[in-house]
Amino acid sequence: MRVLVTGGSGLVGRYVVDALALTHTVEVLDLKPLHRPDIRLHQVDMLELRTLASVVKEFDVVVHLAGIPHPLNEPAEKVFRVNTLGVFNMLEASAASGVKQFIFLSSESTLGFAFSTTRVWPHSIPIDEAHPLNPQDAYGLSKVAGELLCAGATRKTALQTICLRAPWIWVPEEQHFYRQLIAEYGTWYKNLWAYIHVNDVAQAIQSVIVGGSSDLRLPSHDVFFICAEQNWTGKDSRSLLREFYPETKAIASDFHGDQSLISNAKAKRAFGFIPRYSVKDIIREENAKTGSH
Repeated sequence: MRVLVTGGSGLVGRYVVDALALTHTVEVLDLKPLHRPDIRLHQVDMLELRTLASVVKEFDVVVHLAGIPHPLNEPAEKVFRVNTLGVFNMLEASAASGVKQFIFLSSESTLGFAFSTTRVWPHSIPIDEAHPLNPQDAYGLSKVAGELLCAGATRKTALQTICLRAPWIWVPEEQHFYRQLIAEYGTWYKNLWAYIHVNDVAQAIQSVIVGGSSDLRLPSHDVFFICAEQNWTGKDSRSLLREFYPETKAIASDFHGDQSLISNAKAKRAFGFIPRYSVKDIIREENAKTGSH
């Protein structure tokens, strides 16, 4: 497959590019320099629709990672405009150029918990794709808009659009910070203590590409949560719910241990998603570097 990765120069993008390049012909669209000189970089602004068509043509798959990754460091209007218009432009260019599959990296922020300013809580546990989406912030709203744009593009054209809702993407480069998070887990309850290792993001995208081209085809459009099996605190999930989300009463009878508050069951069924990495892998990497035990 010929795959174009937008945002491939970013921290997450680099892992995705490296993984996909093992089995596909990969090129990158990003304004920032790329970490690999052997991969072609298109330094094109995704907000300039007219310039995208010539880049996107002849690709089979577009993996759209580009955008502002959270609402904390930029004005709200910029976050919403860049993220939403970026998806719109890439979809328009992809459909016009005959791209077969568009994979959009969405977010669990579509649920509305992470950056909420009013008290909100899960309707049911584990959370799945049927859970209501109630974002209040520009980032979560932009991700919901991106998913709607994908659905609209599929209705209008033959473009397959798959949206992957990832929670906090953990990378080995920030392992010291994660140790601090775990120690202060109560401060981060709005993130639902959900996460996914960056390598599992890459393998999920790879599985979607394979699933989209196989006989067991994925739907023309769909949305999937991808996350680790467990919460990142290592603590009992029911105890966390009792302490931080006492309003949540609908909890599945088989929900137990440190199980993630977000379910990845739909992704497992659809394209065989199996998270292979956990917090322990990142901590193990740090211990190996420092010689600690």
